[in-house]
Amino acid sequence: MAAPAQTPPSAQDNTQKIRAYYQSYLDAYNNQDWDRVQQFYASPTLVDGKSWAPPDMIDRAKSMVAPFTGWRLEIWHFAVDGDMVWVHLKLGGTHTGVVQGVDPTGRRVETTEFALYRLVDGKFVELWPMVNMEGLMQQIQ
Repeated sequence: MAAPAQTPPSAQDNTQKIRAYYQSYLDAYNNQDWDRVQQFYASPTLVDGKSWAPPDMIDRAKSMVAPFTGWRLEIWHFAVDGDMVWVHLKLGGTHTGVVQGVDPTGRRVETTEFALYRLVDGKFVELWPMVNMEGLMQQIQ
């Protein structure tokens, strides 16, 4: 007797699977588990069209997080189309370090980020982030 034909996963199932994968990436990022975060990136990864090695991406992430205590990222919106992943994030923390020449204010700040990722074989191979830095800077000046 032949095995029953497998039904291909639905687009919704795929989106849920990728969202869970992305949430595990955010969990590592929020916990500042940089070794784990680095495992999500291909080597190299294109960021804004430029080639980055994963260790350099981690250094960049650390420098962005360092001026904020309790920096957290949270998914607001999430969409998948093929190997492309679109994410709208809320970011926030307490301003406790120098940011673009602005001394710590102790203020709780929040901003948003839109990011486009290309996910291939379980790794981010491209990343196109756009953080609302203007909104962030308005909160600390």
